[in-house]
Amino acid sequence: METRSSAPLDAGFWLRHFAVPLLLFGFAAAACEITHVDLALADRLYDFTSGTWPARESWWAQWLIHKRGRDLVVVVASFSLIAWVLSFQIERLKRWRWQALYLLLVICLGTGLVAVGKNLTGRHCPWDMERYGGTVPYTRLFEGPTPGPDKGRCFPAGHAAGGYALMGIYFALRDRRVATARAGLTAGIALGTIYGYGQMARGAHFLSHTIWSAAVCWFAALVLYAAFRPLLAPSVCNSTIMDRSGNNGPDDGRNERMPHPPVPDMPDMTQSAHDAGEPLVVPRRP
Repeated sequence: METRSSAPLDAGFWLRHFAVPLLLFGFAAAACEITHVDLALADRLYDFTSGTWPARESWWAQWLIHKRGRDLVVVVASFSLIAWVLSFQIERLKRWRWQALYLLLVICLGTGLVAVGKNLTGRHCPWDMERYGGTVPYTRLFEGPTPGPDKGRCFPAGHAAGGYALMGIYFALRDRRVATARAGLTAGIALGTIYGYGQMARGAHFLSHTIWSAAVCWFAALVLYAAFRPLLAPSVCNSTIMDRSGNNGPDDGRNERMPHPPVPDMPDMTQSAHDAGEPLVVPRRP
């Protein structure tokens, strides 16, 4: 089993997990804001001839990605909750107790923050825009929402957030199972991107909506990881040592190696007798 130390997170960690992702996100968000990439991609997915979004009711975008994709995230969250509860009863699950709780909280926090953002920003979906057969004029993200009584609820992207929230698997396991953690990160990025594309194809979101959701989920998972790390990381390397009773047991921080008691030095009887001027008496065998 690959494990890491529970030592404090160093500057290298924050560079790789905070500074670099922040720069990448800033670049992507700025590119969406100062260019027409949102419209360019949406134009390719919208059929101007028929005035419809061809994939809006398609089986792959509507049934598979939109509905079943949401169900998958709910299943992962449910299993995490069940594993956390059962860890108090089943010894084999005890070691994964905090990983299960962390993943559950990451999913709830990431999707919850995005849901709050959807209510606060009031941004409309592409299918609401006049350009795509709707009634609302298009505005960029930082131009403010379109004035009017009706508020949108399309920014950031909710379904993409469900997939990106699974990036929390990486943080949950990076201190115990490095390879599995990286696989979880790849799966979270892939699912979030697939969910985001499916919703863009349906006309529900622009590319920028998906990028912001990815950033919200990543940094939410990072902040929660910093708080949970003392519980997620093993305090010592897993090994087998002798416990106090002489039985082998995993080194979980409770077992300690018992030092051997010091052996007192035995006096040299021959040298002592010689120094005292006494004859050395050697006992005879009976």
